[in-house]
Parts: sequence; C-alpha cells; structure tokens
Amino acid sequence: MKKTFIALSLVALTVSSLGLRAQDKATFTPYGFFRSYGIFDSRMNKAGSEDLFYYLPMDRNIDATLGSPTFAKDLNAVPSFKMYAITSRFGFNMKGYKIGSADVTGKVEADFYCMNGSTATLRLRQAFANFAWVGAKGNKTDLKVGQAWHPMAADMPYAVNIESGSPFSPFARSPQVMVDAQLGGGFTLTAGILYPMQYQPTGPAGASENYAKYALVPEAYAGISYASGDFLARLGADVITLKPRYQRVSDRITMVTPMLYFQYKYDTFKINAKTVLASGGDHMRLMGGYALYDTSDPLNFKYTPLRNSSSFVSVSYGSKIQVMGMVGYMKALGTAHDLPLNPTGSINPDNIYYFSSGFKNLNQLVRFTPTVAYNVGKLTVALEYDNTIAEYGDITSMNAKALCTKDKHLIINHRILTVFKLSF
Repeated sequence: MKKTFIALSLVALTVSSLGLRAQDKATFTPYGFFRSYGIFDSRMNKAGSEDLFYYLPMDRNIDATLGSPTFAKDLNAVPSFKMYAITSRFGFNMKGYKIGSADVTGKVEADFYCMNGSTATLRLRQAFANFAWVGAKGNKTDLKVGQAWHPMAADMPYAVNIESGSPFSPFARSPQVMVDAQLGGGFTLTAGILYPMQYQPTGPAGASENYAKYALVPEAYAGISYASGDFLARLGADVITLKPRYQRVSDRITMVTPMLYFQYKYDTFKINAKTVLASGGDHMRLMGGYALYDTSDPLNFKYTPLRNSSSFVSVSYGSKIQVMGMVGYMKALGTAHDLPLNPTGSINPDNIYYFSSGFKNLNQLVRFTPTVAYNVGKLTVALEYDNTIAEYGDITSMNAKALCTKDKHLIINHRILTVFKLSF
C-alpha cells in the first residue's frame, strides 16, 4: 500500500510539473442505427458475417454424374435468399474534456456483427481517444490512440452494402497510435503504427496475429493529404513485416502497399476513386498474400509477396432520392520473385499463403453496384444490384508467378440487396 501511495504521488507531481490540468466537463452523445438486410444471390459465394460481407462468387464445382451427358452440373450454381439485422450498431462520442492545452475527444462503438449459432454476439468496432492541439499558426495536430479505421480503409465508396468496397479497397480497423499534423496550405501529414489484431495476416498456420506479433516490428502507415474546398487527395503507404515461422527461426518478409485516393463534391454530387498496388494486403481484406520460394536454409525460409492492383470509382447524386454506384476492378499480378517449378512445369499451390476469403486461382475480378436509396429524416430504404464477375484459371497449371493462365473462365453472381435503416 505504501509503495502504491508513493507511486501515485510521483505521478501527480509529474503531471503538476508539466503544467497539465484536467477539466471534467465531458459529455457523451449516443448514436447508432437499426439496420436490416434482405439478400438474394444467384449462386454460392465467399462471404463473411452470414453472407452479408460479400467478397466474390465461388468457382465452378462440376459433377459430371449430374445432368445430361453433354451438360454437367455446377454444384455451386445454387441460388439463395437470407435476411439479417445483425449489423445494427450503437456507440458513444465523447467531447468537452481538456488536458492542458489539448482538447480530448473519444469514441466507443459496437455492433452485433458476429453469429454464435443462431444468436448474434456483440463486437467492438472502435474504441479510441483523440488529443488535439492547435499551434500558433492555427495548424492542428491530432494524436489518436486506440482501435479505429486503418488510414488505408477510411475513405470508402458510396454504397449501402457492409463490405464498403472490399475487396477492391482496403478494409480494416486496427489498434493504432496515429498522428495527423496540418502543415499549412491544405496539406496534412499522417503517420503512425498499427497492429493487425481483428483483421489478421495469413501464413502457414492460417490467419493469425502471431506472424506480426513475433516479428517485433509494428505495422506502419505514412501518407500526405491535400484538401482544397470540395477537393481531397491522399497518397500513402502501408508497411507490414511478418514472420511466417517464428519459433527459433529467422523467417521474415516485409511488404509495402501504396495507395492513391481522390474525392470531389459539388452540391449533392459526389465522386471518389482509390487505387492500391498491393503486396500481400490480405490483412486489409485484399486478394493477396505471399509465397514460399526458397527452403535451402532450414532456419531461414525465403518468401515473396503476391501482388495485385485493386481500384474503385464511385459516384453519388441526390439527397432525398439518392442514386449511387461503384465500379471495382482487381487484377492479380503474381509474385515478385519466381517460384520453383515441379517436374510437370507448374508450382505447388500449398506454398502459397492466400487470403482466407479468396481463391489462389483468381486472375481478375469486376463489380458493378447501381443503387437507389430513399432518405427521409433518419430513415433510409435502399435497393442495390451487385453484378460480380470473377475470372478463374486452372490451379493445377499455376506458373512460376503463381498465375493461372490456362483454362480461364468467367463466373458471374447476381446479388440483389435491400436495406432498411433507422438511425438515432
């Protein structure tokens, strides 16, 4: 007890010596919404959260014993319909608290995104504190600590689906320490470190945070933004270091993913676009990962990133009657380093560690999402049509770049999504 008292006294003296003073005038404002979805799909898909978080249609699964001798049956060509309200959300915004010259705000946010059997379970989305200082020239500096949107994912297309542009745009919320510093002239520098806890990288043991935890090097982001009137542009990059094997070996891979984003608004018209050249990127829900290419040193395997180009353009017009839509495109670019070929002239797909909600034989992916929404007060009713086209190849003939160039074929899914959302 005596040691605890002495420690607390030292902390109090330290705070006093720094001239910090806390003013307990914080106010908490609740917010949230009730949201319900109804979804029709023309075939089976890879999706999370009870098929709400949509990635792409599954490749064909042919059973020659079904159907006529000429036309075999695709076992994945099965339509479905489902209804869920598990993404209803609530949260609290905190403001009015001050420590020294810093204005302190915060947020705690949760939803019922996950399912445990037939029951929705509560999940933390965001929980962070933000400290803001204003300099002598009026430039503001923000320090955010906690779990919040990844800077690569914060700017999303105009849509009513919950995947919000994924897998054509990064999607992740991460524990982080992030600084936004206004430089003047409309420029803002953003930099900080993150940890891939909820959205985890893949590896030999499947998706796990251990690959980053034992690498001892935090994931990092650095970028610069420019804002002028209704125009916004961002340029940034994510850097992550992983240890695919981390027990008494020296395995390590570092991957860099740059991003470019534009946004323009005029009255009720809005347009934005983002393009990402991903190396890996699976910890941000992009269709990537990495591959093993050298096992000559049993204590230091070597890996190479899988690269892809992922982009979207989206528009929105109107307020009460709102018309919007997105076009997304993803193209697999293969590995940075050639993979060893087996005697048949192909590679071993088991040496590729790929995003768990994607497929290693995916070559490219396209999505169109025309949407119309009716907004009145805090009520939104919307109808969205998603047309997703995936090009797959024969995985047994994957080349040295981990690309499937033989027997390429298209798989198409038609998704019709209805939304009822009441905010508070």
